[in-house]
Amino acid sequence: MFGYFDLLHEVQLFCKNGIETGIVGESTLGQQIPYIFVGNKNGNRMIVQGAIHAREHLTALLVVGLAKHLVKNSHLRMDGGIYFVPMTNPDGVRICQEGVGWIADKGVRANLVAMNGGRDFSLWKANAQGVDVNVNFDAKWSKGKHNTFCKGAQNYVGKHPFSTAEARCLAEFTERLKPCVTLSYHLKGEEIYWEFGQKGHRKFADERYANAIAKYTGYKVVGAGGSVGGYKDWCIQKLKIPSFTIEVGNDKYAHPFPYSLYSTILQQNVDLPRRLLNSVVEERNTIKSLGWEDVLNG
Repeated sequence: MFGYFDLLHEVQLFCKNGIETGIVGESTLGQQIPYIFVGNKNGNRMIVQGAIHAREHLTALLVVGLAKHLVKNSHLRMDGGIYFVPMTNPDGVRICQEGVGWIADKGVRANLVAMNGGRDFSLWKANAQGVDVNVNFDAKWSKGKHNTFCKGAQNYVGKHPFSTAEARCLAEFTERLKPCVTLSYHLKGEEIYWEFGQKGHRKFADERYANAIAKYTGYKVVGAGGSVGGYKDWCIQKLKIPSFTIEVGNDKYAHPFPYSLYSTILQQNVDLPRRLLNSVVEERNTIKSLGWEDVLNG
């Protein structure tokens, strides 16, 4: 398994090789949430994030692998830079992989065991507060089909939007960077989610990007579904940018998802971030050259 300390080691290696690294913020329990930046700082920015759900920790390894691909292939054209955030929910990942013994506060440990209904946390999705970080964003918050209103392993929306440190710091990081597109990796289903109330040109363009992603990965484009309050949803609604959630991994496999399939998943996605960024930037530049900037905010 790929854990939090594996991530810190990888980040250190990137840094030693001259690649910019930094911190998005800190988790509920004070663990740093690292990022890796690859590309150039010409103002065109993309964010790729993973492991916002704890049991989907394979996506953290995937995001690191995507960053490595671009470092190794620096000759490829990239119309901007990509901020890779491999593990948005480090507390949850550690709880999922290690249990609660590493947590200093006895009360927190006891509460987590009670929420989980036992000490096997291998299916845990939430953060250290029992909040599902990916339903804690201010985008139709608490209106989701599967939302719950009590703390637990999954689907609890929190006391209010951005009640979790993880959602807050990712949102603040995103607002500060002003990316033109974001990509979130989840596990599992081999599906692409792109829709959240866009209209007009934005809807047309975002669906076209989603279909291009499907062609590249072999995954299926799906409708809006019943999920709301996610990072993708907030990016589309608040920032009015294209934003995608990709569920990697065949749905026939149960959680904990087998790492033996990592190489296949990496190859299905290996150059997707760069291609998506280039496509979005090219279209934005065309629109601006025609003086049609208003359609980007329509």
